[in-house]
Amino acid sequence: MKPIKLAFLLAISYQLLFIKPCSAQSFSLLKATSQHWSGGVVGHYGVNYFIEIETSSRRITPDTIWIDGFVYPMNFSVNDGRFIRTIDSVTHQIKFRILVSESHMDFRRPPNLPADTTAEKPKHLRTFSGAALISYTLKHKEHFYTIKSFTRLTQLNYP
Repeated sequence: MKPIKLAFLLAISYQLLFIKPCSAQSFSLLKATSQHWSGGVVGHYGVNYFIEIETSSRRITPDTIWIDGFVYPMNFSVNDGRFIRTIDSVTHQIKFRILVSESHMDFRRPPNLPADTTAEKPKHLRTFSGAALISYTLKHKEHFYTIKSFTRLTQLNYP
């Protein structure tokens, strides 16, 4: 009976010491900035958001981000400069760089609406407290990571 108890205790202690669980807070926030901008066409303004998060799990890839009532699907397999995934060869940490831009004059209206109609701000699909919410899937379950606030950079004014 004692060898069974000893093996059980060793198995539990191994799991507690060496197996790192992936929880809903599997990311560490490296940087989160927002930068308001205006200019170009008269009345054209918006906000650029830059987020950099890091994880050690290769099974996690963010898929959607909610900021200020807008939903941005993320695709890290397309190289367009907005969503970048890098792996550090020494530490094996995975960094995700997210750049989204909110523009208040760049409306894309459906072709069946009259020209004088303005687009509405999309409704929140998720309620959360904080500045942004990132969703990802892990073990066939949806998890969320909340960014509490953005560091605000000085405003850009374009001619």
